[in-house]
Amino acid sequence: MTDKMAALFKDPEHARTYAERPKKIIPGFDGLHRIMAQLIAEASPANTLVVGGGGGLELKTLIDALPEARFCAVDPSAEMVAQGRAYLGDPASVDWVEGYVFDAPETRFDAATCMLTLHFVPDDGAKLETLKAIHSRLKQGAPFVMAHVSVDKNDPASERQFDRYIRFSSDSGLDPEVIEKAHERVRTQLNCVGPARDEELLRQAGFGEIEQVFQGLSWHGWVAYA
Repeated sequence: MTDKMAALFKDPEHARTYAERPKKIIPGFDGLHRIMAQLIAEASPANTLVVGGGGGLELKTLIDALPEARFCAVDPSAEMVAQGRAYLGDPASVDWVEGYVFDAPETRFDAATCMLTLHFVPDDGAKLETLKAIHSRLKQGAPFVMAHVSVDKNDPASERQFDRYIRFSSDSGLDPEVIEKAHERVRTQLNCVGPARDEELLRQAGFGEIEQVFQGLSWHGWVAYA
């Protein structure tokens, strides 16, 4: 993650208003979370690793779907962790880790998610190391669900894809000032790669049975198994 992006998620105001934005920028956001929870629930997990879990949105869906399970939520932003605690009412079933996935317990989890997060991680070896760290914390055959912006910035068509991203946000009623700042960030600071590269990274990290289960414009989601 770039320094600018890290600073953004440490901004208390950004953290406080975070929950309002995903539905306005991701087509089918509620459906994406329902798909995530359904696929994780197939494993009947007792414990699930939630990478980038600050904010609490995916945790809310998972807790509702799996009320008897425990969750380990990892996020590098203290502000986002605080927001997640407040949003969820600080449930006893969630263990919070302020840090990156490398700081998570080396427990063998029954399942894992990484939602709206990996596109911040540079593809300079860091994406692969992040996925390997997730894989190493999963039991054999455990499901892993990830979703994020998946656009190859070297493809000339990427400009059209980013324009659609911004247009969807605008048509959803997102504040114009917020959209203008997002417009600059997604083009200059987002470390996204295309779907083929995302799937290649999953394979290199040791995951198999890779299946794309979601697409909403430039947002893609997969399930894969350790």
